[in-house]
Amino acid sequence: MAEQERWKELSKAAGSASVPRPVTLTGDHISLVPLCREDADDIFRLTHAGERDVIWADMKVGPFDGVESFRAHVGDLLGDQSRTFLTLRTAAGPVGWLCLMEARPAHRVIELGYILFAPALQRTVAASESLFLIMRHVFEDLGYRRLEWTCTTANAKSRRAADRLGFVFEGILREGLTLKGRPCDICMYSLLAREWVAANAAFLIWLHPDNFVDGRQVQSLEQVRVRV
Repeated sequence: MAEQERWKELSKAAGSASVPRPVTLTGDHISLVPLCREDADDIFRLTHAGERDVIWADMKVGPFDGVESFRAHVGDLLGDQSRTFLTLRTAAGPVGWLCLMEARPAHRVIELGYILFAPALQRTVAASESLFLIMRHVFEDLGYRRLEWTCTTANAKSRRAADRLGFVFEGILREGLTLKGRPCDICMYSLLAREWVAANAAFLIWLHPDNFVDGRQVQSLEQVRVRV
């Protein structure tokens, strides 16, 4: 309770959050490192195989015609100073990326988006840990008060992920985005700094080795969170 009250006071404190910068975040199963051009070939190969169309269906861009055009896209991402991209790296190498974007440090608001998981990363402990690491970085290192998550209403996987991670559904922005030529309604989710205490505690319990037997979870993250 004392920790929760401390976060409530911090969320009210004056001052700006820090502008996100490329950083390395290390967990037990995965690391987040600054995106670089050398990651492009591996990520292209993993995201442009049999499940290519599914992976890119809800992205603003992609899939790409070939590795050269994908390399050019990565170059464009690296040149965009308004967004910070981090490569998701396991022992096998790069397996995707995620992005901090739409940062408004003066208002302490930022969005987590353009999350690209290769099939081998999806529905793994490493995938969940990558999101835990970036969420913790946003609140505890950068000092943001509000973390946003948006997706189209048709993106069922992203909506389930937001719910699972503890984000709060706030409503729908009607035709808030044009995606590959078609208007789409947007679901808006957020997690606040004062809510991070419970979310963080749930993650730590869920990620603990005692919660896994032969690689399978004993309790889901949602089951843990209702007990925190």
